[in-house]
Amino acid sequence: MKHFKWAMLALPVFLISAFGQDQLPPGPGPAMQRVEAYKKIKLMEVLKLDEQTAIKFFSRYNTHSESIRELNQRRNALVDQLQAMGRTKAGDAEIEKVIKQLINSESELLDVRTKFFTELKEVLSIKQIAEFIVFERNFNQNIREMLRDLAREREGKFGRPQ
Repeated sequence: MKHFKWAMLALPVFLISAFGQDQLPPGPGPAMQRVEAYKKIKLMEVLKLDEQTAIKFFSRYNTHSESIRELNQRRNALVDQLQAMGRTKAGDAEIEKVIKQLINSESELLDVRTKFFTELKEVLSIKQIAEFIVFERNFNQNIREMLRDLAREREGKFGRPQ
């Protein structure tokens, strides 16, 4: 099992350390695709989805995930723009314009999430939606913890990076 965890997470650890946690390259790489596939299998188990419900659920889930990924990329580009503006001593008006775009992006992110949960009512029961929400939080927390553990293990093996 320990080797499985290592195999599942070795590449994402590299990607996160190479590109920064919020700045992964566009689209998931092979390791992230494996994590997503594992997540979908676990979701089917946790939610006890039959084949028809799984098809409907994952159709919505995949669309939602892609929308969230695109919105996060846009938001990160705006934050990068703010960072660059800080280095170039941009004017307040320019900075305020980007901040407004960032606020709109955050609002759009909330709207997409709200719409997704509303759509889920057409496919899942209220209890399944609650299980999904809890699963999402716990799964993401577990992935972060595993990545931290791997980083600590790697740090201990190779010494603290300079």
